[in-house]
Amino acid sequence: MVQRRTATTYESSGRQGPGNRHPTGPARALLLALIWLALTPVCARAEFILTASSGVYQTDDGRTKVILSHKDGHQGIFVVHFKEGVAPQEFNPEAIPTTGVTHVFIRFNPNLEHQYSEIAIGPHSYKVNGNLNIWLTQNGSVSVNVDNMNPYLTVTQRDSNGRGDAIIGFYGLAEVVRGKGSLAAILAANQLSPDIAKILKPYLASPDGLQLNGKNVQTPAIGLFVSREHECSKGAAGVSILTLAQLKAIQQAKSEAQQAQALDRFLKENQNKPPTKGHMVLRAEPNGPMILLDIATKNIFDMRAIKNNFSKNKICVVSPVQ
Repeated sequence: MVQRRTATTYESSGRQGPGNRHPTGPARALLLALIWLALTPVCARAEFILTASSGVYQTDDGRTKVILSHKDGHQGIFVVHFKEGVAPQEFNPEAIPTTGVTHVFIRFNPNLEHQYSEIAIGPHSYKVNGNLNIWLTQNGSVSVNVDNMNPYLTVTQRDSNGRGDAIIGFYGLAEVVRGKGSLAAILAANQLSPDIAKILKPYLASPDGLQLNGKNVQTPAIGLFVSREHECSKGAAGVSILTLAQLKAIQQAKSEAQQAQALDRFLKENQNKPPTKGHMVLRAEPNGPMILLDIATKNIFDMRAIKNNFSKNKICVVSPVQ
């Protein structure tokens, strides 16, 4: 869980300057509030409940089940959605009914660079090339989102009773996210900007396989990689990445020479231990921060460019969400 920290002020590109209590404006304050609320102990009682030690989860209304498979040759994540809830004591993964249910199996291949390799629906199978979103209901209330850039997969169910959305997320086959409410909106895999979402429609799972725009998918491969354009993206030219603690140390240096020495020292340290190592990119929009999830600690960070007077390069800072 994210620990409470004291507020830190620094000047961000296009934002308010130092000395303001909320340096990046109301939008950042709202984002931080949503994430903090999502990660408090109250919200830790997630709607996806682990009902078997072998890796069987279900929402508390019994409609959506998530089953992990670690069998050789059949590694993956099986997602089942029932029209009517099924109690966990009555659910048998080995005998799933053929009516009143929608299901998909997402195969996981640790030997491939893009590790979620195949989608299977009954007798139909599709090779996965890139990222994709699949709806298990007509209105998208239950969805499976796949991000093979990480690889990261989430299952989300929107709650019609107003108790908040439920989400469970996996890095490969390891659970890394489980929560509800605002957490579902923030940590969903393969998040698309509204403009791109208008073009890249989700797939719909049906007994006849996958559909896209009301038509059965005929191609053997599905998915698409959408580049994350951001000024702090990995490999961006002329960008140096610092942690928030490193930035504060540089700012507290008494002279420009000392600032330059501190910057050089930190950049050398970061070559061996990059500040973003082990972090998944959850969201990256050109006009907003890059949102990161530390896989090991499950803490959330944002990364954004800042204005500075101590480097010719663009400086991006990785900051823990407070």
